[in-house]
Amino acid sequence: MPKIVVAIPYWESDPGKRKVLYDCTNSLKGYDSLVVLAGRQSSLPLAWNMCLDMAFGMGADYCIVSNDDVILDKGSLQNLCVPDAVLSPRVNNGVFKIFHAHMFALPKKIFEKVGRFDERFRVYWSDTDYAKRLKDAGVSVGIADSVNILHKEPGRTIGSLAGITEQSDKEAFVEKWGKEYHDPIKEE
Repeated sequence: MPKIVVAIPYWESDPGKRKVLYDCTNSLKGYDSLVVLAGRQSSLPLAWNMCLDMAFGMGADYCIVSNDDVILDKGSLQNLCVPDAVLSPRVNNGVFKIFHAHMFALPKKIFEKVGRFDERFRVYWSDTDYAKRLKDAGVSVGIADSVNILHKEPGRTIGSLAGITEQSDKEAFVEKWGKEYHDPIKEE
């Protein structure tokens, strides 16, 4: 049986919403261990990398990285874990990007092949960069239709990161890849 570790970077961005992490963790099912990375990191890619390092350091076969403010509405996290693919759930019963950082399951062998998130990005474009790298590595990336999360307030954490603008991350992305992509998994 593969070992599944859920890793959630968390910092309290809004004291009026302390219950979001509680609601998130109470909704999750289908995993072996839970790691919460508490404390503000300098960037989301750094926090995701720390989560991945901890999970795989604990012997995980799969790390499911999740936002702290999502609710598992349908399905089991086990349905995100397939050996040769990176899967994300549906979000609010829809799909806006094939790979997104609200929640995704990363098999250890794919992490070893593709590597860590690029920390030159602060917040924006880092999941798009990783999607491009997954595609270029020939990794199957998709949506697990049997799993849905509710994400009622996207941007809650991003809005708390003073001074970070999408423009600087977008410029770094275009410099790296030569153009911008909305969803590199289905574009090009």
